[in-house]
Amino acid sequence: MRVHRWVVWAGALVLALVVWSAGAAAQVPRVRIREAHTGTLFMAPVYIAEAAGYMAQEGIDLELIEVESGALGIAALVSGQVQFFDADPFQAVQLRRQGRQILFIYNLTRRVTLDLVMHPEVARQRGVSRSSPLAQRFAALRGLRLGITRPGAATDVYMRYYLRRAGADPDRDAQLIAVGGGASLLAALRTRQIDAFHLSAPTPQLAERDGFGVMIIKSSAGDVPELDNFLYTGISVHNVYANQNGDVLRRWVRAVNRANALMRQDPAAAITHLRKYFPRTDPDVLALALRDITPALSPDGRMTEEMMEKHLAFMLETGQIPFKPSAKEGILWTNRFLGP
Repeated sequence: MRVHRWVVWAGALVLALVVWSAGAAAQVPRVRIREAHTGTLFMAPVYIAEAAGYMAQEGIDLELIEVESGALGIAALVSGQVQFFDADPFQAVQLRRQGRQILFIYNLTRRVTLDLVMHPEVARQRGVSRSSPLAQRFAALRGLRLGITRPGAATDVYMRYYLRRAGADPDRDAQLIAVGGGASLLAALRTRQIDAFHLSAPTPQLAERDGFGVMIIKSSAGDVPELDNFLYTGISVHNVYANQNGDVLRRWVRAVNRANALMRQDPAAAITHLRKYFPRTDPDVLALALRDITPALSPDGRMTEEMMEKHLAFMLETGQIPFKPSAKEGILWTNRFLGP
């Protein structure tokens, strides 16, 4: 009899929670958000949050719009075509110099996530593999045709950095060829129009799976130590939008944090949801790419002054910016929408 009463009590409690949750969800004012992205897997928590219905449960109708490069995404954010974009600190600093302000409200990555693939024949000729010393891998880039998405994009900036690490002049000792997005880079490597490129997962993994690419530098795994614990990419919004829509941002964060937890606890379920955004990618490749990139992703979106300081110092050292703005919270980034 005692067991029966406990079962009845537990059932009633669950029912009450379901009714309460449904009521609470119904009371949340619905909002429509347009978010630009570059189609890379470091956005996995956002894709999952939308596909799994977590955004909808927070009263957010999220429309994700893919753009070919960060430059196009930041233009969409500045023009008001979208409210969210996965930007990098360089874009934020450039905008501040123009009198415009964006704010990072969620960190996506713990480090740079660009993985460099080289055509296998070129790698053999150069005698280089991922197990080679890092200096040798950088040196192997000298004289090659290196694919980038477009001038000034992250693919350009970090490729130039690798060449400089090898003591090379990026404008004289290699060809940096603007090819476009992931599909265009894959086609260019397959047809030998370029010798190598780097991009975030899953594009490099696709080249390796299909046999016309071999991974040489895996930044997502921490191959380049100075680019670790580094605020590489975060979700940004206009300062004005942040100040006027704090509740919306907190709901967005809750949905993404749920997805982040799912990704780590149940990768198979995460892959199921991710296929909505990668329908042409083999599920096995997608699973491999997610396994590779997850350690490079932030589990909770939290940022630190140290991470921002490291990226700002990198930009100053590489000549991207003439001066270094403050890395303190509230200038370029904030954790105030993340909760405790």
